Amino acid sequence: MSAAIPVPIAGFGEAVAGLDWLELPGLDGKNTEVKQLGRGVNAAWQFVWSVKGKDGEYVAFVSKGEVKKRPVAAAVLVRAAVSEDTYLTLVDIGDGRLWAFAVSDGMPVNRMDRVADATDLMGQVRDFLTSLPDPSKAPIYTDKPELFETLPYGLDIRPFSLEILRHSIRKRDFSKATFSRHSSIPVAGIIATALLASLTAGYVYYQDQAEGEARRHESQARRREIAKRKAALMNQVRAAINAAAPARVAVPAYMDTLRDVPASVSGWRLAAVECEASSCTLTYKAAAFATWNGYLKAKPAGWPAPSFDGDIQRVDQSVPVHLPSLSPRAASALAPRENVRLKLGNLAQISRPLGLTVTLQSGWEPVAPKTAGVDDQWVPLKTGFGATGAAVLLRDLAMRLPDDAGVRSVSFKLDDKITFDLKGEAYANP
Repeated sequence: MSAAIPVPIAGFGEAVAGLDWLELPGLDGKNTEVKQLGRGVNAAWQFVWSVKGKDGEYVAFVSKGEVKKRPVAAAVLVRAAVSEDTYLTLVDIGDGRLWAFAVSDGMPVNRMDRVADATDLMGQVRDFLTSLPDPSKAPIYTDKPELFETLPYGLDIRPFSLEILRHSIRKRDFSKATFSRHSSIPVAGIIATALLASLTAGYVYYQDQAEGEARRHESQARRREIAKRKAALMNQVRAAINAAAPARVAVPAYMDTLRDVPASVSGWRLAAVECEASSCTLTYKAAAFATWNGYLKAKPAGWPAPSFDGDIQRVDQSVPVHLPSLSPRAASALAPRENVRLKLGNLAQISRPLGLTVTLQSGWEPVAPKTAGVDDQWVPLKTGFGATGAAVLLRDLAMRLPDDAGVRSVSFKLDDKITFDLKGEAYANP
């Protein structure tokens, strides 16, 4: 039988932790097996844990003497707040006690809904992590990260607490975590009470209809909320993977714009250029007797007003760049990560003898943050890369970059030899 330790969830009420989750064998029918298990522990309340699309069900019981009113399963509240199928939670519930709860493949782990002090719990925590094929892939939600520092493997530690839990659930989640009454009345008792049941059948039917309607409304509302989150995530992904224009489009547009830029304007010498998005910023440095008024009179008429700051030896001039209309990238059409990495690596290797330096960022990261309750395993990844070298080689380099490699910015230095510095971003599927 469970310990049924009360856990306060601010703004909602009390939930119970420390439950024994018993697996239903699935041989005699769910109701029969629940009654048989409940009869052995004098249960008054029951909660059946099941996951749509997965085999297996678990049940937890609470006796009438353990609680004053209908209990709420704290473990089920965690399930509503966490989207992964396998995870561990370890949170402080006050008075020196910690609550550990673990789920594997969507189901509660045996003897891993426990309330005790750290000394008693960490042995079970280590056993659970050791049982996993790869402990680093199971997130650990905790407000006690220091307890995991001595473990001999890398772990995915994420912040979690009762305060975070209360902000991650809604009233309907609290309602769904409520236990239902348990009855183990034998067949003879059912026959003896048949008359009473017939008198109350109408009321029960009405209640069932009302509860069923409420459940349907809750289910529809949850589906609508998840649909909104999915749509928002898709919009974030679409914007992120199109943030950098394709190199084979952006670089020629920049170079065509710069082709007609004068190297000198009324004593002001072009010293540097930086192009980003749909504009290039030209930096002019003053020669002897150069003035801002002289620059304003001599600059091309089609250019917008320049920027003058505290440096009287400098003029910053923005010029627009015409980027041709492009078909946006689609997440489903992106190449796999390893293919993109291979193309960038090969390009870096064959460019080196030509005096070009192509550098690759060491890791990849999702283009959009995690969204609670939404499957985000499909979200594309991004990584950075850079390239430097002689400007005469830039256009050819851009033509050889992968289709899913984009340009964030390109800058040029106009010394004895014109050089470029390109910063880019590549996108790929996981």
